Amino acid sequence: MSDEATAAEVKSVVFRTSVFSAALGAVLSPIPFADELVLVPVYGVMVARIGRARGLDLAGLPWKPLVTAITAGLAARGAFNVAFAFIPGVAAVSNAITAAVLTQTLGRYADAVCRDGVAVAGPFEATA
Repeated sequence: MSDEATAAEVKSVVFRTSVFSAALGAVLSPIPFADELVLVPVYGVMVARIGRARGLDLAGLPWKPLVTAITAGLAARGAFNVAFAFIPGVAAVSNAITAAVLTQTLGRYADAVCRDGVAVAGPFEATA
């Protein structure tokens, strides 16, 4: 598969996962932290699909930096969303937006790690 085709496939995976995670965030917003728990396997599947597009199998994926990024992202998202958890309507919108943004960020990071290797700075780390 050409690099352009691979990049298009990865972009499609990340977009579809973003839409799905936003919908989950909105639907599960009445239950605090439920969406964070549900998003863990969603992000695992997204990472596996990105890895497969980049020619890596499950065993070949650099799981440690990816799991660290997913955990940090979900923790930050949960802390942010607590501020809006008890405002009906606002909570659903906040959960949907933060789920989509986190998914996009993690998707770009997972693609970079799978493409360039583990030496890529994490999405929540300062780069030099």
